[in-house]
Amino acid sequence: MSTVNLPRPARAVASSAEEKVDFPVPLVEMLAPGGRGRLYTLSTEEASLAAERHGFRRQPTRAGYLWRNSFQGARAVHRLRLVGTSTYLLSVSDAERDDLVADGRFVDEGVMGYVAAEQRPGAERLLRFANSYEWRVAVESEADRLKALGYRVDGPMGWVHPEWIRAGAIYFGSWNPSSDMVIGATKTWYQRDGDWWGGVRDYYGRDPGVEPSKYNVWKDEDFSNLKPSIGYYDDSEPETLEKHITQASSAGLSFFQFYWYWNSEDRQPRPDVAIEAFKAARNSAAMDFAVTICAHPSGDLRIPRSDHTAAAEALVGRYLNEPNYLRANDGRLIVGLCDHTGLTGDGTAGAGDVRAFVAALRERARTDLNEEILVLSNWEMHVGTDPAVFGADGSYCGVRYDHQPSYVSYVQEMAGYFAAAPRTFMRCAASDFDERPRYPHLIQDPDKIRWYRDQTIELFRQGVGRIRTDIARSTRLSPIDNLVGFYAWNEWHEGGIIEPNVRDGCAYLDVIRSELRLTGGQGCVASGIAPS
Repeated sequence: MSTVNLPRPARAVASSAEEKVDFPVPLVEMLAPGGRGRLYTLSTEEASLAAERHGFRRQPTRAGYLWRNSFQGARAVHRLRLVGTSTYLLSVSDAERDDLVADGRFVDEGVMGYVAAEQRPGAERLLRFANSYEWRVAVESEADRLKALGYRVDGPMGWVHPEWIRAGAIYFGSWNPSSDMVIGATKTWYQRDGDWWGGVRDYYGRDPGVEPSKYNVWKDEDFSNLKPSIGYYDDSEPETLEKHITQASSAGLSFFQFYWYWNSEDRQPRPDVAIEAFKAARNSAAMDFAVTICAHPSGDLRIPRSDHTAAAEALVGRYLNEPNYLRANDGRLIVGLCDHTGLTGDGTAGAGDVRAFVAALRERARTDLNEEILVLSNWEMHVGTDPAVFGADGSYCGVRYDHQPSYVSYVQEMAGYFAAAPRTFMRCAASDFDERPRYPHLIQDPDKIRWYRDQTIELFRQGVGRIRTDIARSTRLSPIDNLVGFYAWNEWHEGGIIEPNVRDGCAYLDVIRSELRLTGGQGCVASGIAPS
């Protein structure tokens, strides 16, 4: 078998970013052309080059998640290539490496990553397997399957996580005194001053001083979940975010996605009070965060071309420079585009306008931070369109209501929806979609109210389980293949709620933790107050 001389990843930029990746990343197994020989790599870039230039194909083998960088108790994993072939061997023995290189049979390609020398919570042994012509690695639970295929165990290598899904949620920073539209509508319809929880509080109907909504035309429905476990709050206060961070991180969530808006009249960001409260929270280091840009085509929410540079400067200078900003497995900083139709002065943004903004943001990150970004467009808004048309690297998904009132259909269609998505894609699930708390103060026509008629937490469990199955079977070459976003943490006006509430407690977070097998935290703390 002839050698393919795989090009190595560009280290000048990647090495700096990868040094900041402090979480396990998937060990990707690539099958050589002809079906003999396996390439193992932690680099999506290298795997993609192997596929595109040399015909390698990613395998869905569970080879575990390794660390890019050394840590206390780590064991280095060396990668060697059998001279003149596409066959690779991984070794944790310096002596074995030296002997194989010394006799001229193998070329040492350096340290690929690290495993733990001793067992740790949630970890499984990584084993090396061999047959008459190649070596493979996989977690121990794969041993019987590989033995049935004719492989023998060639020895243990160390301990790795068999799965490492990073899950997060969209955070709606609208429950604070800056929510003028809700406050004004609540005053008009419910005759209460200064209340940014209008509709939610009224449909809940049990809060002191608030009568059940007289406009509720769904009298037999149970809205008793419409109160947070920590009570109705002001998310401009760091103390609120401290409780949310405790709730989320204790359940194993890794990040929040904050929506971000620009004020085209003032040529500066709109008040980002929830993000600032997150940054000021005393426990903010417990979670990562990302910014998702909403440039809507109406009012002063647009970002005209003349403001692209200023908006990029604000994003990079305020958020992308934070140490706990969300990174992909290759170290790139993740930025979302929830709506890019307003990335021009008249609200009719074309692909060229979006590409111009993305280019400005990339250039600012390189200039100010020496960092690369990974841009994700909103797949719901442009299903079937290659995100590269907009200058994006991939897509994320959110609620996907599709004007169908069936949550059963939503869950059943998940696999097909994910299969049709771009290669670089962050999977998602919506806990629910229910606009009824918006009637009548925000939506006056009840016939325009949308909600799932058949949503249950058990269906949600099925949906989350399907996400894990899809990741486990994946052959995507994506630096975010194990990231999952939930809609939403606290969209109380739309039913997208995984934040603990007074009726369900931690039920939704418990489902996410168990179905995705998240290992962070000790289990959901509904009160938001960490045990002392």
